[in-house]
Amino acid sequence: MLILLLGNPTDRYRETRHNLGWWVGDILAERAKVGFKAGKGDFLIAEGRIAGQVVRMVKPTTYMNLSGVAVDQYAGLFGLEPAELIVVADDIDLVLGQIRIRERGSSGGHNGLASVIEHLGTEEFVRLRCGVGPVPESVDPAEFVLDQFAPDELIVARQMAMTAADAVAMIVARGPVAAANVYNRKPPAPEKPSDGNAGAQRPGEGE
Repeated sequence: MLILLLGNPTDRYRETRHNLGWWVGDILAERAKVGFKAGKGDFLIAEGRIAGQVVRMVKPTTYMNLSGVAVDQYAGLFGLEPAELIVVADDIDLVLGQIRIRERGSSGGHNGLASVIEHLGTEEFVRLRCGVGPVPESVDPAEFVLDQFAPDELIVARQMAMTAADAVAMIVARGPVAAANVYNRKPPAPEKPSDGNAGAQRPGEGE
């Protein structure tokens, strides 16, 4: 099984919203007691056990919109069936802290997922999306995902990455449907300020 972690290379992007996939990969690798190393292509690779099964984890080292190149290169080396693929990516259409697991679907406007679909030739693969939204009305979404989290957001984002790593382990162990039943939930809304004034509420997210 291949777990593909989407993000951008270089330290410039390490802590940005668009690199949630890499954060999840680092957590998974740490839990498996393995490290990423250069692969035979435009990717970093680690191999270890997750939920008792041997898996490979890959971080493309191209920029996000060319993520599918690593899929092609990996498939040429090891072979790859779409059913063996789990892609982990950020999502501006989900509120910060929310994750969503799907067995298939479109790119939803995510350039990394679009590239994977293009190179794989199908939308029939599991994807786990990590919410980083909503995007403020006055901000360009392309700029928003390349910005770092605010300090209060960072706490939520790091906890979400830990939860997403748990969800990946459940997908490996029990499949995407079982994992979706557990993890496809909205995060709790922020508590109201103690003075009784309504605080900023996250918008609802429909299925």
